[in-house]
Amino acid sequence: MTEDSHTNLSRLLHLEQVDEHRFRDPNLLRGTPWEGQRTFGGQVLAQALIAAHHTTPDERRCHSMHAYFLRPGSNALPIDYEVDITRDGGTFSQRRVTAFQQGKLLFGLTASFHVGERGLEHSDPVPGDVPPPEDCPPMAEVMRERFGEAAAQWVAWHGLEVRYAGDSSDAIPHASHSAHMRVWARTEEPFPDDPKLHVAAAAYLSDLTILSVASVPHNVTIMSPRVASASLDHAMWFHRDFRADRWLLHDQISPVASGGLGFSNGRLFQDGVLRASTAQEGLIRLVD
Repeated sequence: MTEDSHTNLSRLLHLEQVDEHRFRDPNLLRGTPWEGQRTFGGQVLAQALIAAHHTTPDERRCHSMHAYFLRPGSNALPIDYEVDITRDGGTFSQRRVTAFQQGKLLFGLTASFHVGERGLEHSDPVPGDVPPPEDCPPMAEVMRERFGEAAAQWVAWHGLEVRYAGDSSDAIPHASHSAHMRVWARTEEPFPDDPKLHVAAAAYLSDLTILSVASVPHNVTIMSPRVASASLDHAMWFHRDFRADRWLLHDQISPVASGGLGFSNGRLFQDGVLRASTAQEGLIRLVD
């Protein structure tokens, strides 16, 4: 991937500092195939975390974040991020970030940061029946076979390498969960040794497939013209350090879909260890 590519993820994570607590995304997609599309929610999540990190002491790492998507954004217009310094305590810091486009509120995020401490240690084991990423097909290839070229293009531009490791319609036993999907994901480019960039990249990739899990038992894709879909709220908890430029397994389930809403949660594993947890509720409305 070239340095001037619009899909270069490290470029998307670079924000211009407008003043002490205000930042701007300068990455416009005018003149590209994605100009007319709404902004990918994972991009806004990741950029908001970067903005919050810029106002937080370096030794404090994000351990949790909760966000709401309020309006769709445009790829053809800049997004402005405003950071409110809610609290700086002895070991914790909290930040509130709001995102605006042309003066309209798009998104709100609250994040908490923590100085690393020694304490209790345990975690779920990595699932033992997952094929390695080199044995898994690209996610775009699977989407193309199941739902056509338009669906494949939807997962092809995000600056990530994503491989399909199975779902409960085929490779994962149905008795586990009726709505279950596993994917391997990593950035297409190497990242520097800056933990905040890896956290932001994980937030970015976490939004790619988590809403789709709720559609698995219904043989429909959220990219279908029969479906109106959108991320509504998103949460993540970061338990241990990881690298987003190395394979992460996102093990995702959807316990429930009801009333036009789908709820999913997931676990991010690397090197056999649970690194982060995810949760999201989104709109999945069937269109007549």
